[in-house]
Amino acid sequence: MGWFSKKNKQEDAIAKADNMMNKGLTGMMMKGLVPKAHREAINQSLDTAKQAQWAATGSLPLTATATVLKITDTGKLINFDPIVILVLDVTETNGKQYQRTLETLVSKMQIPRVGDQVGLGQNPANPTELIYMGLTSV
Repeated sequence: MGWFSKKNKQEDAIAKADNMMNKGLTGMMMKGLVPKAHREAINQSLDTAKQAQWAATGSLPLTATATVLKITDTGKLINFDPIVILVLDVTETNGKQYQRTLETLVSKMQIPRVGDQVGLGQNPANPTELIYMGLTSV
């Protein structure tokens, strides 16, 4: 219940939601009561929230920059911020260039447009995956 514990931080709230969704008695209940497609959608939202949190705290180094080639709205929202699909022309810090499609959460105050430069970081959970870190100044 947590009546006498310290107030949880946002990181703790995401971890707590992940534990309730996937571990222990509540995780077993979720597996028994919630359809698999819904559980996968919830876990995907939790992963997106974790990535946004890593990017917002600045705990990830900038590993690449990218130019936005195309942006598509998915119609999904997390805390009123949209999840979009970005088609990016990526340039890594070592000079390697390629195109990448990325589904990510963006701030509604700083939605990238075609031609904008964005920063990308390496996902600590999966080093082959890039995380959107926001707009960069040119």
